[in-house]
Amino acid sequence: MGKLKLRARDSFTAKMFLSSLLVSLLVLFPPVVSADDDDEIDTEIDWEGRFTQVVDIKTEPLANYLRKDKHQFDNLVLARVSSQSPKEKNSKKYEVIWYRKGDPIGVRRLNGLAFQAPQRIALHVLHSSLPASDDDVKSAANACLRLYLELYAKTMSPSAIVVPKQSFNSFVQRMNQLNFYSAEEPEPNTPVRTSIILSVESEPPGLRQLLFYSGSGL
Repeated sequence: MGKLKLRARDSFTAKMFLSSLLVSLLVLFPPVVSADDDDEIDTEIDWEGRFTQVVDIKTEPLANYLRKDKHQFDNLVLARVSSQSPKEKNSKKYEVIWYRKGDPIGVRRLNGLAFQAPQRIALHVLHSSLPASDDDVKSAANACLRLYLELYAKTMSPSAIVVPKQSFNSFVQRMNQLNFYSAEEPEPNTPVRTSIILSVESEPPGLRQLLFYSGSGL
């Protein structure tokens, strides 16, 4: 009889120990909850909600444009620029730019900008194929800077530059080479000594980088 009581007490003690251990483990290592359970992650850009005008910049490689050209104009990149209202979706051609290794060598203006200030503008980079080549990314970066200056002259500026996710890092690196340094968003009421601040975002969403102009390379 004494042995039975002892075994029952030992069994009860063991159960209490296991219960305490389980509670401790749950406190130290809570169950993993995926972001989908609590937070709704945006998978698409809210073009209509965020922007009133979208300027599309689509790059397209031109292989053998001038075959066997001694000045190396046989491999160019063409950037087609157009604008549209996200609500109306009526694309209007603006210009085409020819690039060689990221440098503009020719431009053909087709129309004037189809909008005036004030606007909430996105510069939207597109590539004819992915992954984009290094020359495509360089051309897109230059086109964005050209458009920024043109918009600035008309008292406008882009709210965001949206680039394909596969090109995001290459695009930011190219902008770094053009005297834009990457930095975190400054604290409120913190002065920032720069003339240009650009916000680069990925499509689909997930990546974002602020770029601050630090030189006179434009």
